[in-house]
Amino acid sequence: MGMAASQARYLSLTARKTNTEYQGQQVNQERTALANQSAGLFNQMLALDVPTPPAATDYTKTEYVFTDPATSGSLTVDAIYVDDTLSDASKTIADVHVTEKKSVDVSNILLLNNNVTDPNQTGDSVAITKEDGKYYISLNGGTPYSLTGPTQMKSKFEKFQEAYNEYVQDGDTVKPAEPDIEDYYFKFTNSQTGIQYFIKANGADSTPDEITSGNIFAYTLEGSTKTETKVYEGAQLIKADDGTGRYESMICKDANGKSRTYTLTLQTVQDEDAYNKAMDTYKAEKAIYEKAVADIDAKTTIIQQQDKTLELHLDQLDTEQQAIQTEMDAVKKVIDKNIEETFKTFA
Repeated sequence: MGMAASQARYLSLTARKTNTEYQGQQVNQERTALANQSAGLFNQMLALDVPTPPAATDYTKTEYVFTDPATSGSLTVDAIYVDDTLSDASKTIADVHVTEKKSVDVSNILLLNNNVTDPNQTGDSVAITKEDGKYYISLNGGTPYSLTGPTQMKSKFEKFQEAYNEYVQDGDTVKPAEPDIEDYYFKFTNSQTGIQYFIKANGADSTPDEITSGNIFAYTLEGSTKTETKVYEGAQLIKADDGTGRYESMICKDANGKSRTYTLTLQTVQDEDAYNKAMDTYKAEKAIYEKAVADIDAKTTIIQQQDKTLELHLDQLDTEQQAIQTEMDAVKKVIDKNIEETFKTFA
């Protein structure tokens, strides 16, 4: 390679090296910009308010309760509507609204059809079988259940609230008669659901053999709690002498018109409505927080991928620059040798 050619090659390599260094600077600037974006996203995450679930102990309310001597049940005062008539400083005339919870047994009625021949009839087909002196009942050819009784069901039906349910059979409304609390009933239990069923018997000496045809009404019992609101009109509320302003007793008439005095007890209970509302708010805030975090994570992932791409590009530029530098060193040696051979007079 001649002197001119070597010089031209060296200048070309120098230009390439300069361009590579410039590209590397550009890549570093882009990576710096990505780092700033990542830091900004991190600061956004730090600024997010992490929602805290509500504590049940923070949501309580005070309420008055008293005991009804007729039932010995505990009654809760829902609201006190005060009249403007005040007998004296310690007495208030008001309408008192009270919540009364009653536990009752509610009976549902299952219509069974024995010896069903009409496919349009509703209900289950019933089969009564006897084996080793024991009776079994099966519905629609399914698992036989042990049929026991008859048993007098006074204790079961003494709180019976609903006389019957309506069933439609062949277009007619079938209404089972209200069960007598002193009647006798056969009993079987669905082993899969655990529900007990009671079928009316003709008497204490009845046998399941008497269940031969027609419709069978099987009663089922389930526990239920009903809440009723009771109003004590014109109740006289007596304030305590401890300066707290609380009421300590209530004077009003009972259902028979007799004046009674009830001792009021102020107690703290869980405010379920307020707690549930706070929990709903927490769930909404949690969903918003998780969405914000997910968005930041997604953006951060994209930035990391872009930075990885730039890092690979920078590695390629570094490899290219090293190769250019190696070639420049070789060309420089050629130029130095040409100078020495051209201009050096003596060896």
